[in-house]
Amino acid sequence: MGTDFIKKALIHPTLKEKDLEVFKESNNSALFRGGATYADAITFGSDNIDKKLQDEFIKVRGKRTLPYNADSDLTDYLQLYGDLATK
Repeated sequence: MGTDFIKKALIHPTLKEKDLEVFKESNNSALFRGGATYADAITFGSDNIDKKLQDEFIKVRGKRTLPYNADSDLTDYLQLYGDLATK
């Protein structure tokens, strides 16, 4: 399914197959990985994150990560978005 999926997703001339390579596994982890690849920051909405993905995301250079904190209010998110807006 991966190769067919990528070919179908090439919906614009500026989109190249290499841009979609991260999605080739066509599963939930690939969607998370793809989203994180093109995001300005990564937030974790649960403490039950696939360890492999979590380790991979935290190691991305130049990308802010916000770990899950069940006791947090919106302050952490507001700070993150404020920081991103000033870039």
